[in-house]
Amino acid sequence: MSLFTDFKKGVPTNDVLCSRAALVVLKGKNETEIKHHFSQLFDQMQDEIYQQYLKAEHDAGQAVIDKLLGETGTIRFEDMNSFLMSIFQSRKSRAGKAFEFIIRELFSRLSYPFAEQVDVDGATPDFMMPSEEVFRDNPLGSIIFTAKRTLRERWRQVVTEANKGYGFFLATLDNKVTQSQIDQAAKNKIYIVVPQALKEENNTYKHAPSVLSFEQFFEQHLDPAMLRWSKET
Repeated sequence: MSLFTDFKKGVPTNDVLCSRAALVVLKGKNETEIKHHFSQLFDQMQDEIYQQYLKAEHDAGQAVIDKLLGETGTIRFEDMNSFLMSIFQSRKSRAGKAFEFIIRELFSRLSYPFAEQVDVDGATPDFMMPSEEVFRDNPLGSIIFTAKRTLRERWRQVVTEANKGYGFFLATLDNKVTQSQIDQAAKNKIYIVVPQALKEENNTYKHAPSVLSFEQFFEQHLDPAMLRWSKET
């Protein structure tokens, strides 16, 4: 059995870590507080999940190393290298899934309706708003919201998924989207959504009308759509 297999058994799943973080960060927060401080709470949840993971990673990693040393008295370099590489890859995968979880959790706390992983001509955006049924009946009346923590190798995928709904919104933490990419996104009717601090600190994002904070996304797009959807039902 590999070190990493034993290690995984000692680390809580992403859902467990994310749920614990939500309990800590969102405790006592009502919808108004969450909505007005969405970006701040988003950042706090990210930090809380990461800190919880680092502790779990350290404890589980030390435990499997101690166990192997106790059984064999040695660890081969090849085994340790493979173990550390597997942990590194797992971190990246977990970070992307945690990003989606936080958005899902906060949307749910705000009672925003959505369907997940709806197939749209071979693409599967993360959130279809308000529902798959509305999208099938009236695609121009829906909002597609997808989450990609980083965009470096996924830009073509994003553009391919766009232009299938009333609005396409891409949430990201990537602080290196270029002006050229932002312009390309705008031409394809893609809005980029980021935490407020990132919008304010990044000079390229700060002056781009198609780059929105979460709060701007709510005020300018989602809340007006919610009003429209309520009148149509």
